[in-house]
Amino acid sequence: MIAIVIFSNCNAFLSGAAFSSPTMLNAFTKIINPDYLLTGIEILSSGFLIVILVIYATLNLKKTRFFFKQRIQSELEVWVAKAILDESEDGRSFNIPASFFRILKRPLAKEFTVEELINTKKNLTGTAANNIIALYEELDLKKVSLKKLRNSKWHIRARGIHELYSMQQMDTLPLIYENTNNQYEFVRMEAQIGVINMTGFEGLRFLDQVSYPITEWQQIKLLDQLRSAEESGQLATHLPKWLSSLNDTVIIFALKLAAEYQQFSVHDAVAKCLAHNNVSVRLQAIKTLVHITNETTPQILTEHYPNEKFTNQLALLDALVKIATLDQAWFLIGLLDDPSDIIKLKAGRILAHSFPRGLEALEERGRAPSGPYQDIYLHIKSEMER
Repeated sequence: MIAIVIFSNCNAFLSGAAFSSPTMLNAFTKIINPDYLLTGIEILSSGFLIVILVIYATLNLKKTRFFFKQRIQSELEVWVAKAILDESEDGRSFNIPASFFRILKRPLAKEFTVEELINTKKNLTGTAANNIIALYEELDLKKVSLKKLRNSKWHIRARGIHELYSMQQMDTLPLIYENTNNQYEFVRMEAQIGVINMTGFEGLRFLDQVSYPITEWQQIKLLDQLRSAEESGQLATHLPKWLSSLNDTVIIFALKLAAEYQQFSVHDAVAKCLAHNNVSVRLQAIKTLVHITNETTPQILTEHYPNEKFTNQLALLDALVKIATLDQAWFLIGLLDDPSDIIKLKAGRILAHSFPRGLEALEERGRAPSGPYQDIYLHIKSEMER
């Protein structure tokens, strides 16, 4: 009925001048043909039905998975609690029933169980953590993680590496180490963190062969991972090699290691990095020298000042605030004539804080009829009075 009404109205409309062209008139007549309209309604209705069925199937699947996880979790909590409370050294007296192993035959159950065990272990140490590892092994979940490690998809491989090192599967260390120079960034990141997690400072040997950049975020994570490891006396032995690496990010990370663990023995090797062609390497070398300074450091920094970029010059002056000696006095006084007011301010701050009559020298310069010296003097004086 609706189609007939529409058709009759359209016929009336077509009698107007808007469709005087025969071609346009024929095309429009064909489109509003009742048979075409009914076919369109049927297609639209089918589309809505398919969408409803897809939504229903998706919600039903989520509901099924939710209740399945709830069932696994209720049974798993019993064994996890027992593992945590078990004080035996081997922690392998769980007596897990065959019914639970049957549940674990489903991939979803295995995934959920591995995830739960890893999350539980994060908050445990000592015997309790070892017992969680023992439970992971007794449930034969290591095979699941190894299968992921060998997967060609990068995100699955990265997950497998994470699971294996989280569960301290030391026999898989060679497999994890092979991925420390993987072409995929997230696989490399997990593998590099993994070898350090499992072996401490010894795991840093991947720096000998890594050819891909180590991102700033990854360097932060690696340093954080090392803080829980016992310091290795061999670090100083390897640092010179890493400081001469062809990978600039390895050099930067090695410089951070030298600063973090105050490796005074590599002072000269760090100083050589001030001549590196990468501005970021030079910047980190400046920052590192402050932490491993000796009597030659201030002079070395001032000698490199003229050849540095502006940002690195500022960093160099920030470093001199802490280590400047009387030998740098004339150098700093000369910088008070620098075209940059920022350089003038930083040089004045070092003079005022590091030399007995530095503030007086600034006050005298502040009497000059031109220039920002009076403002610089007042600013630094107010800083010192706080």
